[in-house]
Amino acid sequence: MAKNSKADYKVIQILIVFWFTFISTQTNAQDSEAVSINEKLDVIRNYPFDMPFERSDINLLNWQYWPYSRYASHHPREFIPMATIHADPEAVALEEIKNDPFNLMELNVSVDTEKDVLLPDLLKSIQMKGFAVMHEGKLVFETYDQGMQKHDIQILQSTSKTFTGMLIHKLASEGLLDLGANVDEYLPDLNADVFKGSTLQNMLDMEVGFPDFGSYHKTEDFGFMSEVHMGLKPKALGVEHRSTLLFIQQFQKPSFAAGSKFSYNDMNTQVLAMIAEQVTGKQYAQLIEENFWRPLQARYDAAISIDEDGNAGASWGMAITLRDAARFGQMMLNRGSFKGKRVIPESYFEATFDQPPTEPLSPYFVLGQQEDYRNQVWMLRDDGLMHTIGSFGQFIFADYKNEIAIVFMANWKHTSHLESKEHLIRIVRAVGEQINR
Repeated sequence: MAKNSKADYKVIQILIVFWFTFISTQTNAQDSEAVSINEKLDVIRNYPFDMPFERSDINLLNWQYWPYSRYASHHPREFIPMATIHADPEAVALEEIKNDPFNLMELNVSVDTEKDVLLPDLLKSIQMKGFAVMHEGKLVFETYDQGMQKHDIQILQSTSKTFTGMLIHKLASEGLLDLGANVDEYLPDLNADVFKGSTLQNMLDMEVGFPDFGSYHKTEDFGFMSEVHMGLKPKALGVEHRSTLLFIQQFQKPSFAAGSKFSYNDMNTQVLAMIAEQVTGKQYAQLIEENFWRPLQARYDAAISIDEDGNAGASWGMAITLRDAARFGQMMLNRGSFKGKRVIPESYFEATFDQPPTEPLSPYFVLGQQEDYRNQVWMLRDDGLMHTIGSFGQFIFADYKNEIAIVFMANWKHTSHLESKEHLIRIVRAVGEQINR
């Protein structure tokens, strides 16, 4: 009996050593992989915008960066799984006034106290591939660059979030959910206590206690791993199944009390989309189609990214044409209506733009103004602007003072670039002044 016990003990010891050796090997392999990815990204992120490349050079590690984004950002279906948002087959073309009625091709934009730049030149300098201006419900100006055409869909990045915010408000107005309710009332099996005590309104306003996600370009940070699970990055570091839900479930403790701090995080929008699906019994792509694409009479199919569980990339993954983005901008300008028909309830704009800034405030400023955030959309109140913001230069502006809507679709080098962003505000101001002379 004693001999058997000693033998069993030795077997257990061997198994333990084997297990720790295996874990150590796996850890070392992942560490090496992490170093390799970081080194590759450091190189990729310094490539020049105009560097030649082949289509075969593009992959999930580089598709968001120069020079590859010149092609990839308006061909997203070639790189990521996406669900289709179907257009209205009977939709009429967007009304337009051709031949540059406001002479915007010759418009000078002041970029500082001593320098004016022609609008087309300024757009090119900030890597703009699509630019559109709406006035009185009509398209009065548009330009394309970098090979983008009218039928191409550009990935919207975080501009996607505003669709989610408006959708949630619409569902609330229909009595399908309560913005003051806790998350677990709709997703009792979410199993992510970071949302403990959070209301849907906290999520809409980015006031949930997620930790700092750090960089989206460093493997050791949550930001990078979130993009692995959502499909923006290649599978790496042991991730064999992309699942936004599994990624969220690792966050079990809020880093601050809900509602006490502004903390911008994609996962709020991701869970809001799950709630919308839960209360309607419909997939997110279908909800966008029914609540936006058909009412806006969109001419082209749009798309939304999906992970391997079918969860939509509501925080980043919508892709639409420039002209259909202009329809959305016109609807924002009309406070929820498009061609006389209600798309989004007026209550959304009353609860968003009409309310004064309240604590907690966002920490972001542009041209001396604090950017206010509420209900998944941004505002610059001194300029009378409500606008979306998406990484690498995806913006949709509703300018209530000048009664114009403007869409920017760009390929900036970095996810955010303050100088380029300031130029966008200058362009909006200059275009508004020119049209209203």
